[in-house]
Amino acid sequence: AVEATGGPPITIRMGRVDATQADPEFLRKSRKASTRRSIVKKTLPEAGLDSDGLRLYFGQLGFSEEEFVALCGCHGLGRHVSLLGMPKECLRNLTRTCLEEAPVLLPFVTKSVDTFDNSYFQFLLKWNKNEIKLGDVAFIPTDVDLVVDTGLKRWVDHFAEDQDAYFRVYSRTYQKLVDRTATTRERY
Repeated sequence: AVEATGGPPITIRMGRVDATQADPEFLRKSRKASTRRSIVKKTLPEAGLDSDGLRLYFGQLGFSEEEFVALCGCHGLGRHVSLLGMPKECLRNLTRTCLEEAPVLLPFVTKSVDTFDNSYFQFLLKWNKNEIKLGDVAFIPTDVDLVVDTGLKRWVDHFAEDQDAYFRVYSRTYQKLVDRTATTRERY
């Protein structure tokens, strides 16, 4: 999907072991950094993690700040489910059916919903300067963490300015993600 939408080619190595069962939802043991928003308790990063939680989550997988900020850039592609306009019954009991039939799918970045590029980072910087119009973006808290944390913001600045650098880091990091997570369950 990345290459088909204008992004870099990513080679998945042959011989990779595919999973025979779904990953568990929760880690065996939660990890916590500095705040209650930094608690990592699930095998996928939660949308409400703060920057310390992001560092903790991606650090356990062996990723640097540069690498996990690059992975976050894929939020510029595609859409996510919004709870806007969802029936009250679904809000009380959020099921898979409710999410699949959600009335509103919002893009993270409206400009490039079907294009893999660095506009996600450019829009994060615009958001940080209050230069966004209503409807331009629908960021989640982990997106915003990338520009309010100065250590992470330097990578947002870099990728916003240099799409080729972003593509190189994203491609390398995605390969690393596949290699590390497809063959081990140690992170749980």
